[in-house]
Amino acid sequence: MSQSALLICNGEPPSAALARRLASKADLVIAADGGANAARRLGIRPHVIIGDLDSIKNTTRRFFSSSTIIQVQRQDNTDLEKALDYLQAKNFKDVTIIGATGKRIDFTLGNLSVIWNYTSSMNLTFVGDDWKAMPVESGKEMTAKRGTIVSLIPFGVCSRITLKGLRYPLTNATMKVGEIGVSNVVQGSSFKVTVHRGKMLLFIMNGT
Repeated sequence: MSQSALLICNGEPPSAALARRLASKADLVIAADGGANAARRLGIRPHVIIGDLDSIKNTTRRFFSSSTIIQVQRQDNTDLEKALDYLQAKNFKDVTIIGATGKRIDFTLGNLSVIWNYTSSMNLTFVGDDWKAMPVESGKEMTAKRGTIVSLIPFGVCSRITLKGLRYPLTNATMKVGEIGVSNVVQGSSFKVTVHRGKMLLFIMNGT
């Protein structure tokens, strides 16, 4: 059975109830630098805190003195990447990420962009209170309540896109940067997204 991790970043976290539920299901909880401050507010103790450590408060660092704290000095990648590098080296396959969006728009866009460097070895899911997002590079079949909103954002050219179970289906379509599919709607209890070539970010609203 593959190991799972909850990764807490330094953006806007979800509710404490959701964060604690996700933490309870994870084999390991890791905070990316200032994400440790969020973890403390949420009442979650991370097993590992990693980053360049320029955002974690001294009081938080003392509070989590029993956690493993790893300082990575390199400045050519983000704290999210540092945490994902650690998890990748430890062979974690399923990673749920919270607090990766909000606050600074450049970090939000950056966090949603760098994940493609890890999708070959990890299943990554961003989660918020009323949404989740995940990369699609092949087929994904999802269960969702009727009426759930589904959006698709391509990162580059995506070809042979097929959508089933949605109000606006597609068959072997192509999307490129600047072409987005937002506010599609689940028609039944499940839907399927297939992308034969390219990188697509799938958003499911009210889908957590």
